[in-house]
Amino acid sequence: MRAIDNNSTQAGPPVAATAVPADVSGAVATALNILEQWDLARDQQCAMLGIAERSWYQWKRNPPARVTGDTLERVSYILGIWKALRQLFPSREAYKRWPHLENSAPPFGGRTPVERMASGQVGDLYVIRAWLDGWRGW
Repeated sequence: MRAIDNNSTQAGPPVAATAVPADVSGAVATALNILEQWDLARDQQCAMLGIAERSWYQWKRNPPARVTGDTLERVSYILGIWKALRQLFPSREAYKRWPHLENSAPPFGGRTPVERMASGQVGDLYVIRAWLDGWRGW
């Protein structure tokens, strides 16, 4: 979602500002919980969230109320991936295991979804989210 700043004193087109919710601590805590349920190593979790290990420790104790737009986008993709997996697989064990299974589908090329998601690139989270949405018919 984008907001337009029409009060800018600079010449030229209006400046787009990213609208970020005031308190995202619940979403961050949920994303951290999902990453834990996937049994991911701390470095994998940090790569997916785009944060330093020091931040990870702080977030585990007290999830932040505010994050960057990049982090919010990553959290959103993680939540969407989790939701899609829950809809696609009947058992909790299946949707927790799927990210660790080698996959020959085009986005994975024989790698596991975790390998792609933990690349550190937000685009990889997007690709997996979009692929799962396509798989479930969205």
